[in-house]
Amino acid sequence: MLHFSRTKVFFILFAVFMGVLFSLPNAVGEKGRETLKSLKLPNQTLNLGLDLQGGAHMLLEVDLKDGLQQTLKNELAGIRQALRAEGIGANARIEDDEILVTFRSDADEEGGEQVLRDQSIAVDQAAIGGGGKTLSIRSMGDRRYRVAISDQYIEYLATRTIDQSIQVLRGRIDPTGTLEMTLAKEGSDRILLQVPGVDSDKTEEIKDRIRRTAKLSFHENIPADPVVMQTCVEEQGCPLGAAAYPYQEGGSYLILKEREIVTGADLKKAAEGLHPTNNSPIVNFTYNARGARKFCDYTAEHEGELFAVLLDGEIITAPRINGAICGGSGYIEGNFTMESARELSLLLNAGALPAKLKIAEEQTVGAELGKDSIRAGKIASMIGLIGVAFFMWLSYGFRFGTFANIALGTNIILIAAGLSILGATLTLPGIAGIILTIGMAVDANVLIFERIREEEAQGRGPINAIDTGYRLSLAPILDANITTLIAALTLYFVGSGPIRGFAVTLAIGIVMSVFTAVVFARLITSVWLRRARPKKLPI
Repeated sequence: MLHFSRTKVFFILFAVFMGVLFSLPNAVGEKGRETLKSLKLPNQTLNLGLDLQGGAHMLLEVDLKDGLQQTLKNELAGIRQALRAEGIGANARIEDDEILVTFRSDADEEGGEQVLRDQSIAVDQAAIGGGGKTLSIRSMGDRRYRVAISDQYIEYLATRTIDQSIQVLRGRIDPTGTLEMTLAKEGSDRILLQVPGVDSDKTEEIKDRIRRTAKLSFHENIPADPVVMQTCVEEQGCPLGAAAYPYQEGGSYLILKEREIVTGADLKKAAEGLHPTNNSPIVNFTYNARGARKFCDYTAEHEGELFAVLLDGEIITAPRINGAICGGSGYIEGNFTMESARELSLLLNAGALPAKLKIAEEQTVGAELGKDSIRAGKIASMIGLIGVAFFMWLSYGFRFGTFANIALGTNIILIAAGLSILGATLTLPGIAGIILTIGMAVDANVLIFERIREEEAQGRGPINAIDTGYRLSLAPILDANITTLIAALTLYFVGSGPIRGFAVTLAIGIVMSVFTAVVFARLITSVWLRRARPKKLPI
């Protein structure tokens, strides 16, 4: 147990050295970090939270009417398809935030009324806490019916839209989950967003990501003669279920079916890349099984035709189908730079916003406690560190107390390195987690040293006592720390904001304390034992 091969010694010292290297930028100041950067050395620091250094505060207003209009379009498409499938003649269109359906004959009305009522299904009761149907259908006489979104469904859609918006924003702004930002529902149609430690450039980048709904869709092109094209562009009449979209410069247009072939919801992943022939920036994409099947079927049936790729209602490219595309993957080309292609990939991976967001309120937040909090945290940490160090010296003597204190200091360095590597955000709860870790970090050493004392009291020699102490203490140390780690991980995945900050520092501290106490401190003890060869342990 006390023997270390050269390979083990190398990896242990290398891990400690890398910890020092990655934690160093937090201690050298801005000029020191610039020097490290020029030397191609790690220069990333841990971020300070909103309560320590301020950041961006925004109140976002969800355009629920935009989401309602999209729902109306989806319901209109469903009604048209259902009536067509039953062979019922009717005209359906959106008018005054409702769907107006006019049947062509009394026979069509007789069969069509039930078809309309079948389109109204039960609203998810668990989501709104009550029953109700999705649509409200009323007869206007003269074979006309008005179909409206029910109040219960509007309530459900509003809740779902805000929840989905929060989820998408989290993926867009903090894809790694380390910024420790705050995203929460505010009132009935607003979202509170707080991002710590962002400068003006980063704030503008965040605002751009918020404003873009990133709705990606593929649409069928409808060839049209100049007269039909002009009539459609001037909104005097388009083919049923179609609309004109500007394409390229010079006033050219394409008439596209409003119903999508596939949408961004069918995307599995997206990533920036280079065009296989001209090396221009593109966005590669991969569909899920459903999207791949739909795209394959469509391209096989429409070979030689154009189809358009729309992003937020604007055509970004309209290639010609040269053959069936059945691999489930492809690429989008346009006037991209690598940066814009990367940004679009991020937005597509995070998903489309279900409705447009408007920044209703924006301000830069100053630190609530700022430098005073940091100073108080440093003082508390130092007091805790000194107190623990003196306790170890008094309890286990100078040598073994020093071994434990070296392990404790290394543990703190490795925690700072871990937070820096992750780019995690340190808040007041995070500082509390570090201070708690200082107290907990020596638990393993206490277990080991007490076991060594017991073994020595039973007459074992120094080498045998130390070897047995470390070996038999390993299981209880792992049991205690694994259970605490489970609690920390639960806090991280279930909690949010400050709770997650506390969980991150606690989890990293637990892992590092086991390494420093069980591995690093044992190496130090082993080196001292071989050199000093004591006849009695000073513990």
